[in-house]
Amino acid sequence: MANQNNEPDTFFDHFSREDKPTKMGMWLVKALSRRIFRYAEIASGTNILEIGPGRGVFADICLEKGIEYCAVEPNQQMAASLEKRGANVIRAMVPPLPAIDKEFDAVVMLAVMEHMNSMQDALQITRQIREVLKPRGKFVICSPDYLNWRHNFFNCDFSHNYVTTRRRLKQLLVNAGFENIKSCYLSGPLTGFVCFLVTALVSHLPFGLLNGLFPGNKVFYKLYKIQLTFLRKVLILGEKPG
Repeated sequence: MANQNNEPDTFFDHFSREDKPTKMGMWLVKALSRRIFRYAEIASGTNILEIGPGRGVFADICLEKGIEYCAVEPNQQMAASLEKRGANVIRAMVPPLPAIDKEFDAVVMLAVMEHMNSMQDALQITRQIREVLKPRGKFVICSPDYLNWRHNFFNCDFSHNYVTTRRRLKQLLVNAGFENIKSCYLSGPLTGFVCFLVTALVSHLPFGLLNGLFPGNKVFYKLYKIQLTFLRKVLILGEKPG
C-alpha cells in the first residue's frame, strides 16, 4: 500500500533498516519517551495522534496504558510494524496533514519538526495540527536544540532542514495560535542542571569527526550515536485555546 502522497516506499529506510539501535540506545530512547509522556500529562481515556512515530517507542507506551492511539507514518516497514502492535496508522508524509475525521486530546511530534523543509512547512503543519485538536488539546514537540547540536544537527540525518531551538519553537507555536506554552531541555532522559552539564561536555566529543574519518569503524559509529542521544533537546508543548 503506497502512502497518500506517492512518495517512495523506501523513505527513511536508513532509519528503519540500516540504522539499527543498540541496546543502550533503545533503553535511553524508552526512558526519554516515558519522561515526555509524563511531562505532557497524558491521562488514560484520552486519544493521541503521533506524527512520525518511527520504531514506535512512544506508541508502545500509549498502547500499554490503553490510550486510543493513531499515527501518521510514511515508511512502509515501520507502519506495518505499528499496525501489528494494534496501532491505527495512516501512511502519509506531512505536510500537509492527511484528512482525519476526528479530534484529539494531544498530538505528538518527537524528532520530526526538524525534518520540515522550511518555515512555511513548519507553520503549515502546526496550524493544521491545531485544527484537529480538541479545545485545550496539547501539541507536544521534542526536537534537537541547534544551539547545542551545531554541525551535528545536519550531519546526523540527511533530512534535517528546519532549524529548531527553544526560542524558535515557542515562536512557531505562538504564531500558529497556541497558548499556555511550557518547555524544558532534555539530555537523553536527563533534565534540569544535570542536563546542561552533560550537554556542555557531550557537544565537544570528537566521535562525529572520527566516524566521518573512519566510516567503517563500528566502535566510532556506536559512540557517535550515543553522543547524539545525549545532545540537548527541546521539549515544548502548547494548548489550543478553549
